[in-house]
Amino acid sequence: SGVRYLCDKYGALLIFDEVVSGYGRLGKMFGHQAMSTFESSPDKEDYTKIIKPDIITMAKGLTSGYLPLGACAVSDKIFSHFYNDSESSVLPSRLAHLRQVHTYGGHPVACAVGLKNIEIIESENLPQRAHDMGSYLNNSLIKTIGDHPLVGDIRSKGLLIGIELVEDKISKTPLAEHRSASIPAFCAKHNTIVGRNGTTIPTLANVLILAPPLVINQQECDQIVHVISQALQHVPE
Repeated sequence: SGVRYLCDKYGALLIFDEVVSGYGRLGKMFGHQAMSTFESSPDKEDYTKIIKPDIITMAKGLTSGYLPLGACAVSDKIFSHFYNDSESSVLPSRLAHLRQVHTYGGHPVACAVGLKNIEIIESENLPQRAHDMGSYLNNSLIKTIGDHPLVGDIRSKGLLIGIELVEDKISKTPLAEHRSASIPAFCAKHNTIVGRNGTTIPTLANVLILAPPLVINQQECDQIVHVISQALQHVPE
């Protein structure tokens, strides 16, 4: 809410990247809806409701990967400038609008898949399932591996979970590359896909990433916990 307040105060746009967090992943249809529990702004204006961005980018969960499709949604205020820019344009009014989508924009098959995918997400209430299964998986991880000496932190929102790997719990020194890389490799050999933050930040590739399907069940959550627990016992020195 603080960022929204500052954007409003200084006339800046608030853009949310919902490519990963959108369409149920964090326990709400969009990630920012799951994060909107804030206090009022410094001038006492009510910012406690769902924070409304000016622009949202989205993909991935839009079609669940069945076909490639990405989208960018903007507020009415922003869109009005795209649609009619005749005041500042030398072009005739009928041509004074933004042109950024051509050959593959609005592909009918991809859009049909997206619409059906959203229908399924809503009808099966998958955001709520992500919330419930995410809580179950997170709690199971904390109970099973939370005290392990190589686990510095377990953090989650819905079905997006990070497990921070450290050399020791006191200094929180990131686990060495070859040691942290051994865990996803072990999991893969045991039919469990576990991600890692890779080279996002050099020398800090020490966070395991769990983003299972929103339709995951408790038995599958238990398998994830069990395999990661076993992997931690086989980390090389």
